[in-house]
Amino acid sequence: MIFPYIVVSPAYFSGAMQLGGLMQTASAFNSVQTALSYFITAYRQIAEWRAVIARLTGFEQAIAAGRAAAVTPPAVEIVPRGGGTFALDRLDVRLPDGERIVAAEHVAFPAGERILVTGPSGSGKSTLFRAIAGIWPFGSGRVMVPKGAKVMLLPQRPYFPLGTLAAAVGYPAEAGTFDEGRIAEALVAVGLPELVERLGEEAHWNRMLSQGEQQRLGVARALLQEPDYLFLDEATASLDDPAEAMLYRLMQERLKGTTIISIGHRSTLGAFHRRRVEVVPGEAAAQVRDVPLVSAAE
Repeated sequence: MIFPYIVVSPAYFSGAMQLGGLMQTASAFNSVQTALSYFITAYRQIAEWRAVIARLTGFEQAIAAGRAAAVTPPAVEIVPRGGGTFALDRLDVRLPDGERIVAAEHVAFPAGERILVTGPSGSGKSTLFRAIAGIWPFGSGRVMVPKGAKVMLLPQRPYFPLGTLAAAVGYPAEAGTFDEGRIAEALVAVGLPELVERLGEEAHWNRMLSQGEQQRLGVARALLQEPDYLFLDEATASLDDPAEAMLYRLMQERLKGTTIISIGHRSTLGAFHRRRVEVVPGEAAAQVRDVPLVSAAE
């Protein structure tokens, strides 16, 4: 700020310039300095803006590439069929880069059956469930679903949309599909009576609730939806054994017509399933096969 006055002050003191000229010179210098300093002062904001644009561009390109890969043959095909049994036919699940993960030659899930899927961690069980649910298209083969059947997948970390607790529990159904009395009854049944008074409260429920509470809410969601086929991807893994047993007994009582297929590692789960399917790691890909079911009591 002092520099323009030092430069012009000799002319001012010699009488060659009036005070107004001195002030105008300083003002003009300040305008030039401000204009030339813009890129220095705004460098951080420009860098942040460029980084955001780069991320969004990369994200958009990844979405386009994922969509293209999902519809480029071969892909896992979901085939509705009249009547029949939910079955996997020559299913070959792969990574987007083509690497094989899991192969199932022919596996059927008859209506009303209770099936436990086991296997080492990282063998591809969760990816297999995603392919069955229709959200993992990478691979080949067919997933044959009885026409009109309602299929529901409960992951280890359930998704809860931002909104009221009632809407979060009822998801993916539209808000208002289930009356609050029915939702409250489901919450009490899964062991969360303290949340009944908060049904109208809006919050980030995945941040507000513990992992165990979220899994209880996931089971409450299944009780409300009453799906024909329910896939549980370690959906009770964050609960202790008694709580897990209570929820499985509850699902057996309330969802008598539902085929329940569970991924689990605890031996206690054998008591709640009548059949076991194992994902066995192999050289090329893990194989899905039936094995004898041994309960904890045995």
